[in-house]
Amino acid sequence: MKLKRVYIKRAGGEIGSEACYAAWKGFSAKGYPLDFFEWDELTGRHLPLSRDTLVVGGTVAVQLALKQLGVAVPLPLNIPESLTAFAGRQVWPTTLGEVRRQFMSGSSQPVFVKPLALAKEFAGLVLSKPDDLKRVQHLDDELPLQAAEVVVFVSEWRYFVLRGVVVEAAHYKGDCFIHPDAVTVRRAVAEYAAAPVAYGLDLGVTADGRTLLIEANDGFALGCYGLDAVVYAEMLEARWCEIVGLS
Repeated sequence: MKLKRVYIKRAGGEIGSEACYAAWKGFSAKGYPLDFFEWDELTGRHLPLSRDTLVVGGTVAVQLALKQLGVAVPLPLNIPESLTAFAGRQVWPTTLGEVRRQFMSGSSQPVFVKPLALAKEFAGLVLSKPDDLKRVQHLDDELPLQAAEVVVFVSEWRYFVLRGVVVEAAHYKGDCFIHPDAVTVRRAVAEYAAAPVAYGLDLGVTADGRTLLIEANDGFALGCYGLDAVVYAEMLEARWCEIVGLS
C-alpha cells in the first residue's frame, strides 16, 4: 500500500459527487484509511497533505492539492499530438483574442473551442456567431485555446485505460446502440505515445459512421460514468502516485 490515507470531498456534509462516492466505495473495499473534507478545509490549508495522501474531489480540488504539495499540475490532455490522426478534423492552437477578432470581422466559420492549458476556465463549446462570445466575455484575450472543426457525433463513449489496457467502456451521450469501431479504439490506445498510467479516452461516432477521437481526459480526476468502484479507485491511485513520484 503506497498511500497512507485518502481524502474525499464532501459538500454540505454529503459526499461531493458520483465520482467521490465511487472512490469512497472503491477505497473502502481496498481497506484504505479514509477521511472527508469540505472545500474550505482544502483552500484554508487545514488538511495535513503529503505525497502519500490522495485527494479525491474533481479537477480543481486535486490541482489545488498538488499545488499545495509543490507538485507540478499536469496539463489537460485534450487531443494528444500522437493521436491527431484519430480526430478526423483539423485541430489547432489559438487564443481567445484571435477567435474574437475573427468572429467580429465576420471571417470565421463555426468552431469548437476549449481551454488549452486550464481545463476549468470554461467547458468546451461551439461558437457559431459573434453573440456566442458572450459566454466567454469574462476571460482574457491571452487565454490559450484548442480549436477544432465542428463535428456532430450521434454517440459518445468513454474508454477507461489503466496501464495501457482498456478496463471498461461507458456510454455517456447520444444513441447508446451505436458503438465506436473496436479496431479504431484499440489502435488509438496502442498509438498514444507517452500516455499517463490511467486516463479516459472519449470517442464518438458520426452520422456517416466514422469513429473519431473526441478527447483524452487525465485519470487523476476522471468522471467515473458507472465504472466499477474498485477499478476506479485503482485508476485514481495509479495516476496520483505517478504524478507525485510514488510509482
